[in-house]
Amino acid sequence: MQIFVKRYFLLDHENSSHHLWRMPGGGGLPISVMENEAISIVATQHGLLSIYATDKRGVGQSGLLECPISIMSNFSACLPYIEQNRYRLKRNTFTNTARDLQYILDVIIGHDRYLLKPNQRVILMGSSQSTYLLQRYLHLTVNKQQVDAIILDSVVPTDIITLIEFDSYINYILLDLFSRCAQDKQGCSVHFQDSNPMRALYSYQMIEEFEGDSSCLSLLKTNNTEMGKKIASLLYPTLMQLIPALIYRINRCDANDKVVIQHFLEKTPLQYETSSLGQSNLIEFNNDFSELWSFGNGKYKSVSCDFIKGMSANTFSAMHIMGDIFCPAQTTGILGYPTDEYYRKYPPTKTRLPVLVLHGDMDQALPVPLARHFYKQYSLLNPNVIYVELPRTGHTATYSSPIPDQEETCGWQVAISFMLSPTLQPDISCLKKISPIDFAGTTTQNWNQRKPEIILINGSDSC
Repeated sequence: MQIFVKRYFLLDHENSSHHLWRMPGGGGLPISVMENEAISIVATQHGLLSIYATDKRGVGQSGLLECPISIMSNFSACLPYIEQNRYRLKRNTFTNTARDLQYILDVIIGHDRYLLKPNQRVILMGSSQSTYLLQRYLHLTVNKQQVDAIILDSVVPTDIITLIEFDSYINYILLDLFSRCAQDKQGCSVHFQDSNPMRALYSYQMIEEFEGDSSCLSLLKTNNTEMGKKIASLLYPTLMQLIPALIYRINRCDANDKVVIQHFLEKTPLQYETSSLGQSNLIEFNNDFSELWSFGNGKYKSVSCDFIKGMSANTFSAMHIMGDIFCPAQTTGILGYPTDEYYRKYPPTKTRLPVLVLHGDMDQALPVPLARHFYKQYSLLNPNVIYVELPRTGHTATYSSPIPDQEETCGWQVAISFMLSPTLQPDISCLKKISPIDFAGTTTQNWNQRKPEIILINGSDSC
């Protein structure tokens, strides 16, 4: 089996930099999605860091094992791909992928560890679903420490995550957003009747129910479900602040409002309409259905797709991909693998390996109580775990914590300060600089985005 690894570094610094191993989020995302990020970090840190990126098992050849998201809703069209690669998928487990990582580190870093200077570090960093993978890695290497520290960005707790609640999680953050609107009396709540934006939110949903074909959304040839999917795509910093104004316009629904709402519907893409180039949806589904779909006991021991659709319908905003796309695929029983002895368990042995956990307090995929639960549980095993909760920050803190007029997000600033600190202590001073939720739209700040054309890589190697 071939495993692809790519290293990003500045020439003349490859033998002196810290070694950051970066794992992409998502079940089937390729490392190409992180290329711009890696180039930017290496360049802005002037060679202090070199970044290794490796695809999860099988993703590097995802062109040979693919079922585009565009046909996932007709899952029978994917069955030939699955049948041809059944063995490969059954072996594509979180545990095996963690063993791959352990092996790669031994080959690339372990054998040459004596060549590293005493102050050079090897650090693993994962975002979102890769944090679950790194916890499995920690379990496997509990008695053989290969690295100097680990960073978990938007942590997926190993013991409680259930994907069938995904739309409920999104709904929690929408309610959180409107509670913040209610607290912003001058910039937000003052515009709503009785200064009550929460009432406006449930009024928006009720109006369509009792007005029927004469409701604002019906006149625009849409409905609450389709609007909710569009709204869910806005739950990111610098975008989510638009949602209360959108609800206000839907409730008022004058001629100008209809123009704005129609423009929003036409120009706002759904998150799951397209896949990243090289993404392997089958690998993602295979992992998700085996370990992340549900508890397998208790209240979700056996649920129907209609039940999951009902959970999504009982929200103000939902993606509906769990009930409409994931669940029909899961019920075929053709994807997935038996869980092993590491499933839903934390490592049995205590450790002192430095671990930094970054999590946004408005994470729409993994609401903050999940991260607080992980910190509470894992800190019993490791006194050297540091938990940093970033305000006004969405999913993946390194991406969703923008600072006005700065290219680097606060999440990355905290992570980099941790890696470069002689004592592995993060500098969290940027937390107070994270962009405010500007409901009134009164600021004129610049939001710098990384542009791949402005930074050229000086050197890379791969194996």
